[in-house]
Amino acid sequence: MKRQGLIAFLSIVTILALQASSTLAQRGAAITSVNWPLHNLDLAGSRFSTLDQINTSNVKSLAPRWLFQHGVIDGVSNQTTPVIVDGVMYVTDSRGSVYAVGAADGHLLWTYDVTSLIGGGAREGYVFRNRGVCYADGVVYTAAGSFLFALDAKTGKPIQSFGKGGQASVILDVLKERYPDVKTAIGLGYWFTTAPQVYNGVLYIGSTRSESHIPGGHALAVDAKTGRVLWRFNTVPQDEKDQGWAIAGPTWVGGERNGGGIWETPSIDPDLGLVYIAVGNPFGDSTKRTGTNLFTDSILALTLKTGELKWYFQQTHHDVWDYDSGGPPILFDMQLRGQRVRAVAEASKNGYLYILNRENGQPIHPIKEMPVPTNTDRTDEHPWPTQPIPHKANGQPMSPVSPVFPLDIPPEQLATRKLVPQFTPFAPNQISAPGTGGGANYSPISYSPQTRLLYVAAIDSPQNSGRPARGYFSAYDPTTGELAWQKTFEGYGQAGSVVTAGGVVFVGTGSNVAGYFFAYDAKTGDLLWKFNTGSGVFSSPSVYMVNGEEFVAVASGGGDRGRRGGDLILSFALPKQ
Repeated sequence: MKRQGLIAFLSIVTILALQASSTLAQRGAAITSVNWPLHNLDLAGSRFSTLDQINTSNVKSLAPRWLFQHGVIDGVSNQTTPVIVDGVMYVTDSRGSVYAVGAADGHLLWTYDVTSLIGGGAREGYVFRNRGVCYADGVVYTAAGSFLFALDAKTGKPIQSFGKGGQASVILDVLKERYPDVKTAIGLGYWFTTAPQVYNGVLYIGSTRSESHIPGGHALAVDAKTGRVLWRFNTVPQDEKDQGWAIAGPTWVGGERNGGGIWETPSIDPDLGLVYIAVGNPFGDSTKRTGTNLFTDSILALTLKTGELKWYFQQTHHDVWDYDSGGPPILFDMQLRGQRVRAVAEASKNGYLYILNRENGQPIHPIKEMPVPTNTDRTDEHPWPTQPIPHKANGQPMSPVSPVFPLDIPPEQLATRKLVPQFTPFAPNQISAPGTGGGANYSPISYSPQTRLLYVAAIDSPQNSGRPARGYFSAYDPTTGELAWQKTFEGYGQAGSVVTAGGVVFVGTGSNVAGYFFAYDAKTGDLLWKFNTGSGVFSSPSVYMVNGEEFVAVASGGGDRGRRGGDLILSFALPKQ
């Protein structure tokens, strides 16, 4: 590999990891502190920790070191990913309020409560999930309700120069340009769920929500100092004023132009100058949106500086199954036939893992438009006749991240319903997979440059199955598309994983029976350790080091929809010698 290519390769795997990590007393000194400053650790979203103090040999001794409860349990689940910088951990509750605790002991340092700042009542201000914060230059950023907040990391005090007193109404600022009479963004259906991304003084974030009559989700670039919107991209272009109209406009026929929310944190390639965003499903009467419905269910590559669309790839055409592209794209480099390839991967709720060249959006391995069922009893419904199905390098179909045909259906369900292939238009008395709650949800993927595997969490929850959901956790070789190993467990594989240089990959299960936190051998998939957190794990874990000691942290709390969430943060470490 030429020197220039080697440097570029390290920019994703190593440089970003170093950006996320250590402070050294002096050159050559032992690392004593390793941070986790962004939602998915680094700009690439790699979720690969360079720490190896906890490894395949000793992880069986892992035990809780401390726990913290913030006291807010009114969300459907506790989805925050802990962010850790210089010995302080920052977490959020379901409303987006921020809590700073000692990362070594869990002692509360400060709290910033957003409850009274995001609006009143369920319609105007109630937000029932939040996935955490990001950190940059001594400032903690949280997205709560339809606002961004900037807080001093040491004190929790609002940064007065950001927005109005530390609170920026970024979605409303954009909406007012088209809808001048709108009073609140959340009243129109817009809010934030995910943690912001931050790079070079700019925050990047997307607005939800897909299951609503929002006229497109908004990808936003916001000045991290002032809270001013620098650019925005509407994921469902409404008219010729929106970028991408010439491409997407003709793919919506009939009057509906709704949905396209963004559920997770974008990823960034500074060298290419691109930000990568996954877009959710369309919404509304599908008979009034004939066409593929761009840019829903898609991966978008936008320029960092202006938000110009460079490429897009749609994973589900004319979605009527709620097959969001909900998880964050992950960026990684790999060798393919002796050549370095800059790749991006994202797993969809349709049950498939998509691996693309992040420079141009072209598939690394064949993604074939395959014929799917189109028979429907709905008048004026026009199902799309093909769907893009990933194939391996050898031309065979890739194994899905969760079953795409119903399995293990109870006999009593089969007595009154029939099994149908994936992408069959909905009709009564059918059982289909992966189901509206199945496939890969908002779970971040992790990638290990040691094993060269991608790790994907997903859910097996067939529609009308009459049985509980089942979690799937899979490891894929992106150079071939082959499934290296796959594990199943009770509950929901809804949150993501983290993989370490110690050869361990951690992931949890959302469950009404028990929320287990698992440690697997990253190479073989062997189960090395598990811990019952007592409630569903819907949070993606973090790995960090304080005072020379490695910790693994995860949030616990939640179950099936309709059940109240939880408020527990757990941090694990090896027993002290």
